Amino acid sequence: MLPTHLRKFSEMYATYGLGAVKNVWLLACLIPLARTVNLYKLKDYVGGVMGNADTQTESHYKRLIRFFQDWGGREDLLHDLMRTNLRFLRKQGFTTLVLDGTSWTIGETKVQYLVLSVLVHSVAVPIYWVQLEKLGASNQEERKDMFEKALTLFDLKGMTLLADREYVGKEWFKFLKDKGIGFVIRLKFADYYQEVDALKGKSYQSMYDKCLSKGKLVRKQIVIAEQAYWMVMIPNTKADNDEAALIFLTTLPPIMKTVQLYVQRWKIECLFRHLKTNGYNLEDLNLKDAGKNQLMMAIVTTAYILAAREGWRRRRQIPPQRYKDGSATLEVSIFRKGLGILVAKCLRFIDFLQYVISILEHEKHPFCKNVQ
Repeated sequence: MLPTHLRKFSEMYATYGLGAVKNVWLLACLIPLARTVNLYKLKDYVGGVMGNADTQTESHYKRLIRFFQDWGGREDLLHDLMRTNLRFLRKQGFTTLVLDGTSWTIGETKVQYLVLSVLVHSVAVPIYWVQLEKLGASNQEERKDMFEKALTLFDLKGMTLLADREYVGKEWFKFLKDKGIGFVIRLKFADYYQEVDALKGKSYQSMYDKCLSKGKLVRKQIVIAEQAYWMVMIPNTKADNDEAALIFLTTLPPIMKTVQLYVQRWKIECLFRHLKTNGYNLEDLNLKDAGKNQLMMAIVTTAYILAAREGWRRRRQIPPQRYKDGSATLEVSIFRKGLGILVAKCLRFIDFLQYVISILEHEKHPFCKNVQ
């Protein structure tokens, strides 16, 4: 019966064969159960979910290792998994992108990832990522190259990108604008002050002073490398922050709604926490090759999205946690709520496959390119 179920992943099965498809979905089933990506730990769960607990765990370990040796670095499989992941989100809808980096240590080597996510019901979901060959912030060319590749898979035109202060640059801004991607990007104090002062009207310092003295949003249209943008300043209301004002560059209307949209950027930090320490323990990753790491990231993303889907369905069951300042958050995150539900679907591999097939079968997603 198992091969019949696997053949329902029609295009993937036809392209990569039974073994690869089986291992992809087996790993997606094991990760929520074991709460880790460590292959040596995952091996202990294979026999149980496959209904044969008497099998040798070491043989399962060799099988998982061999899968990554054979398929790590295969860009076609990686991209197909990225597209498949978005099919799980077909009915959710999203228009906002978030870009940020994260790093962790594999053995004695520290790796740096640049991750592009979409915001779905205020949950950041990764759609494309690259492992940088260095530590620290990405440069403009690395970001442009990443987006060029992502654009071959997904239609990002008309969406809005949120990014922090390290994701700036004249060529980068123009690139996004030329691709039809709006943005709200935070700036450091004095970034592009010359461009502000070059035009008639408020100087950079007068904008900053007025923002703080009047306690309100201040804006001015400026030109950077022959491209028009809005610079927006607003008082920083966080008492524990050493920056008196928040400063943004944006292609959107320079209104409070734009600033409020940027606040959602921190959701990608929640994503990293769930992937790395508070959910699937991505920092347990023991693969040292970049291609293998990226393949595992795609499978982890599958498991993450499945948990988030279950959480979204039960969002109203999560009580709010209210604070003295009047703000409120969910007592349990969408991901953590859904993870508890997802685990019950992973106890038997055949049941997990049927669950996944019920979501994907006969579905397409207009956001993905070349999905049949």
